[in-house]
Amino acid sequence: MARPTKSVNTVSKNLTKLEKKSREIAEKQVETVGNGTPEPVMPLNDSELTIFEKYVSLNDSFNAADSTALTLLVKSLYRYTEIDQAIGELDVMDENRPSLIRQVSTYDKAIQQHSAALSLSLTARLRMANDMAKVMIEEKKLANMEAPQVQEVNPLLAVLEARKHAK
Repeated sequence: MARPTKSVNTVSKNLTKLEKKSREIAEKQVETVGNGTPEPVMPLNDSELTIFEKYVSLNDSFNAADSTALTLLVKSLYRYTEIDQAIGELDVMDENRPSLIRQVSTYDKAIQQHSAALSLSLTARLRMANDMAKVMIEEKKLANMEAPQVQEVNPLLAVLEARKHAK
C-alpha cells in the first residue's frame, strides 16, 4: 500500500536544494491547474445543488477542473436515488420493475466512472507533483552530464609540476 505523499513544506526528510526547488515548482504547477472552486457546468435543481455544495465542502482539494465530473456525479446520484425510490414503491411483480433495475445499474456504473474521474485527491495530486519533480531532477542531471566537463587545475599540483620541470 502506498504511503500518503506530503507537501514539500511538511516533508521532514533531508532534500537537496535541487530536489526541494523541483518539488516546489511541480506542486505549484499541479495546484494552479483549475484554480478556484468547482461550479456546476449545467443547471441543477435545488436538491442537486445541495448535494453538489455538500461534496465541495467535504473535499477541499476539488477545484474548477473538477466541475464537470462533479456535476455529472451529482446528476447521476440524484437520478439513481429517484429511480431506486421508484423501484421501492413498485410491487415486486410490476412489469416496469426490470427496466428500472437496468436503469439503476446504468446509473451505478456512471457514478463509478464519475467518482473515478474525481479520484485525484490532494494526496494523489501531491504524488503527481512529486513524480513531476523527479522527472525535472533527472532532466537537470542529464543536462549536467551532457555539459562539457571542465578539468579543474589543482594549484598545488601545478606548483609541484613546475618544480619538477625546473630542476
